[in-house]
Amino acid sequence: MTQLFVKSLLCITLSLFLLACGGSKDKEEPTYSGSYIQFYNGSAVSALTYMRVVDGKPLGSAVYGGATSLVNMENGPLALGFYRQDSDNKEVLVDEVQTTLNEGEKSLLVLSGNASAQSVVEHRFKREELSSDFRLFASSVIEGDSQFDLYMSEVGVPFSEAHKLITLAYQDFTETSFWGATSDNFKLANYVVYLTLPGQTEPIFQSAAISFSFSTEYVLFVRSSAGAHSGNIEVDVVANSSSVTTYPDINESAQYRIYNSMSAGTTLHVNLEGSAGNSSDLTVQAKTLSNYIDISFGSYRLAAETIGNENLSINNHFVTLNQGDSKAIILYQKADNSLSSISFNESTLPQNYQYQIDIVNLVTEFSALELYFVRNDETLDSAKYHISALNYAKSQSITLPDDHYEILALVANNDTKLLIDRIENVEFVQGKNHIITIEKDSSSPTGYQIRVLD
Repeated sequence: MTQLFVKSLLCITLSLFLLACGGSKDKEEPTYSGSYIQFYNGSAVSALTYMRVVDGKPLGSAVYGGATSLVNMENGPLALGFYRQDSDNKEVLVDEVQTTLNEGEKSLLVLSGNASAQSVVEHRFKREELSSDFRLFASSVIEGDSQFDLYMSEVGVPFSEAHKLITLAYQDFTETSFWGATSDNFKLANYVVYLTLPGQTEPIFQSAAISFSFSTEYVLFVRSSAGAHSGNIEVDVVANSSSVTTYPDINESAQYRIYNSMSAGTTLHVNLEGSAGNSSDLTVQAKTLSNYIDISFGSYRLAAETIGNENLSINNHFVTLNQGDSKAIILYQKADNSLSSISFNESTLPQNYQYQIDIVNLVTEFSALELYFVRNDETLDSAKYHISALNYAKSQSITLPDDHYEILALVANNDTKLLIDRIENVEFVQGKNHIITIEKDSSSPTGYQIRVLD
């Protein structure tokens, strides 16, 4: 009986030993048998950019501040092309990269630079099996001589106790190390990212809490904001998917602009009143789009009244302006002659090779307008870009390539289309956000007018 017990104990012990050895061996062997590529668009003057194998399959696309999903590829040599489309839907080569993919490695392709010198840089690293921790890489795609000290702390820890990870310059790409004593990898938690100028101790950027909740590789990209509120610093968090989270500075201001669509001679006085004494006043002439007004982020009460006719007013419309927001506010007169407003966020994407246009229907009697953008080689029937069912007092957006357009506004009347107005040879201004309104206008032959505002 004793011998049987000893034999059983030896068998159990040996089995546990073999299992332990097997687990250790599995951990040392490469976990990722393929090779991996991902594309991040960090060029602030870019259009939607496509990545594909040269003369081969497409591998995804990304706008500025966006990324493709992680793609599992075969090991070996690979030629990659990066393209945008021109106004004729033809491909324009942005850059081409020759690389060799290795087993277990990730190649992160990053587009950066300006319109005359865009290029794709490859960064690669060996992937690792992680458990209850994550790896953190950092890069800057802000052009020029700008450098930043990157700090990080767990949520609730003040900047004075944050840890400096690295100094970043343009196109740097470095893995950072955790300040804990046991591992270079970071423990899963919520963190705050800070940026200072090199050697300085005053943050010029502070993120909201960033949740690092997956055991994977993350990359922090420091970049400039684009579009309507350009020039501010933002941080993108890129993992192994197309989902990119963008963090503005928690102290970043917002901005807004007002369009007065009232009839000629009707001037509006506009006030935004927030908390803690934050407020903004301006006067806007009829048929005029104001300049952008910087304002602290927060929630505001919008009030407006026509000068000389205080009975035509609003005093309790609600407007929220988040950090980095750029909001357009359209003031218009309803069918009952009362004053009202429409507001929407303007695009934060580059407005160069393509434009995101916001369109507003201010014609009370038309509940569903159609708007066509017709290029030189198109007719209304063949026009690729159009908007249908634009409801009264609503806005829609459309993305258009850089080109010349004839813009036509129509409305369906039984089986007939009625032409409301048309504008020929419209070319949008590079670097600007545009708004198009359709309004009543007694001076127009049809009684309506399309207005292109920038």
